[in-house]
Amino acid sequence: MSSTRLVSLASLSALAVPPPRFIEYAAAGGFDAVGVRVSDRPGERGHLLGEGSRLLADTLLALDDHGLDVLDVEVVKIHPGSSRSDWEPVLFAGAALGARYLIATVLDDDRDRAGDNLAALTQAAAQYGLRCCLEPMVFTAVRDLRAGRILLDESEATGAGLLLDALHWSRAGGTVDGLDTEVAHGRIPYWQLCDARMAGPARDDTAAMTEARGNRLPPGAGALPLRRLAAAIGPSASVSVEVPSARGAADPRRWAIELGTATRRLLARVPALPENPDAAASHRYPAPGNHDSKVPS
Repeated sequence: MSSTRLVSLASLSALAVPPPRFIEYAAAGGFDAVGVRVSDRPGERGHLLGEGSRLLADTLLALDDHGLDVLDVEVVKIHPGSSRSDWEPVLFAGAALGARYLIATVLDDDRDRAGDNLAALTQAAAQYGLRCCLEPMVFTAVRDLRAGRILLDESEATGAGLLLDALHWSRAGGTVDGLDTEVAHGRIPYWQLCDARMAGPARDDTAAMTEARGNRLPPGAGALPLRRLAAAIGPSASVSVEVPSARGAADPRRWAIELGTATRRLLARVPALPENPDAAASHRYPAPGNHDSKVPS
């Protein structure tokens, strides 16, 4: 990917495709890395990558064959009955694949309990070499970045970060104010990129969920202020291209190539902003390892 950023293709862009084939398609699209959605039990959306499984072995071979990394694994949903046994399959797969980040969402309106579970998940993820990143979505208990920041600050989720999804950020009424500082302080280590037919807050949560799960557009094909958003975040944060669409199901290889082309085109047109003096500061929320020192291809 011709960018100073490491650019990954998110699993949801073609979720039905098994990881080894998905990696092949991501390489054809010019991506540096992939995301993998891991299922914790049969019947869940995602892929079973248990210890000793043929699918895990084939996925590792595909990563090696195509020279790609795994940026993140998902998703741990924190709900009232959450326990570590629910998280183990995702954590194991993330460590086995050499992933950098673990995506978490919160589906528990009890803030204290959710904070305790998030802290426990963050600590468990760190033991597997993963950095936990909380993804706010308007149809979850953590609707926006501000709510996510408050939950992280009030809990003991030391080291956890926030994952900004361009669609969810727009649907929550987000602005670019302060994003550069959040990145400089290590709070937003990477973000998810897509486009949409309209910008601004969602009409209702159901519409937002339907759009997010299967009705997104390639970067630059819609109305989201993506160049301004990318400029505010800056080139140090990795990018995950997450564009679930019927087109990804119909012809996933062509879709991956189209998304790669659209992403390169958009990132090449991002205006450079004056350097933020905070950018050189030490990260307050370091990842468990030195993963982001890798120079993207």
